Amino acid sequence: MSKFVLRAQALAVTTTLLLAGGACLADTIKVGAVYPLTGPVAEDGATVLKGAKLAVKLFNDAGEFKGDKIELLVEDGACIPAQSVAAAEKLVSSSKVVALAGAFCSSSTGATMDVALRYKVPMVSGVSTAPNLTERGNPYLFRIQATSQMLADAFAPKMMELAGGKKIAFLVVNDDWGRSIAQYYKTSLERSGAQPVSTQIFDANETDLFSYITNIKRAEPDAIMMAANTQNAVTVTEQLRQMNIKSRLFAEGSFTAKSYYDVVGKKGDGINGLMPYVSTYDSPMSKKFVEMYKAAYGELPNNNAAAGFEELTIITNAIKTSGKIDPQSIRNAIATSTTPGPAGDIKFNEKGQGYGFTVFLTRNENAAPMIEGTAQIAKP
Repeated sequence: MSKFVLRAQALAVTTTLLLAGGACLADTIKVGAVYPLTGPVAEDGATVLKGAKLAVKLFNDAGEFKGDKIELLVEDGACIPAQSVAAAEKLVSSSKVVALAGAFCSSSTGATMDVALRYKVPMVSGVSTAPNLTERGNPYLFRIQATSQMLADAFAPKMMELAGGKKIAFLVVNDDWGRSIAQYYKTSLERSGAQPVSTQIFDANETDLFSYITNIKRAEPDAIMMAANTQNAVTVTEQLRQMNIKSRLFAEGSFTAKSYYDVVGKKGDGINGLMPYVSTYDSPMSKKFVEMYKAAYGELPNNNAAAGFEELTIITNAIKTSGKIDPQSIRNAIATSTTPGPAGDIKFNEKGQGYGFTVFLTRNENAAPMIEGTAQIAKP
């Protein structure tokens, strides 16, 4: 028998053993992430990735699973649903990841979660707030973030108090997240006595928003509720200031991000944010997270950094808790575990919606977010 045949037979035996042993023989545990690394929200996606990498480093440095290391495989979804789906398909079918994180924008998460369901791989979403995501009956999706409806219900009375009047306008990005904010904040604010007077929806790639702002200005609102990630948040702020808008400004999104402040500086002062995390939150876990993040990156973390950190912490905690690295065991551990996060303990209800943590009403002062109010998210 030739040496070539002997080598081929040996390779076949080795391959069979590897397949029989499954993931237990692996030196690395592959976890996938779909984040927007190009396009209008690339800066925010890069920040989420920083947080995710920090959680992976903590797990690997501690040797938490029999010495095996997490290998984080990242694909660019660009907040485009079709691209995000293709990225998730690649990670699950080709790279054989045991869990997914992402995909940032609600529209992309809504498309990508179908991949998780089809392959029965758990997916943890740390940013997407569109309420319908956890109403679709997908047992493999776990959403950390409070929905826009939860944030609106928590802070609507305070928002009306700060607005000093009843007339409310909306200026939001044209995606599932932005449209859900216009819908759910409108309902919650109306219950607190608000009178919606204008809803303006812009596309993420638009750079001239003056026509939308002009329409809002004509309605003379007491307050404006906004939704935008960093690139759009900068444009919105610059053009609102140019048009001398005096309305009280509220926002979800990246109005507290370092990349936002780097451009607008004190032009962002006075804006109230409705945020899932603020680095000034005074809790032991938050202080520890801020210290680690500053040591790693030389800057303070924002809500997007915390989201990436929480996504991977939940996945790695499930691996530790279950003692297994197959997707179903990880999924079951996520569903039943409590994971400490920078904004408090995170649990999930039967629909995969996170609860138990704190959310924040902030006010920008001297290019930094100050906490004006907090609320704890109860079990939905």
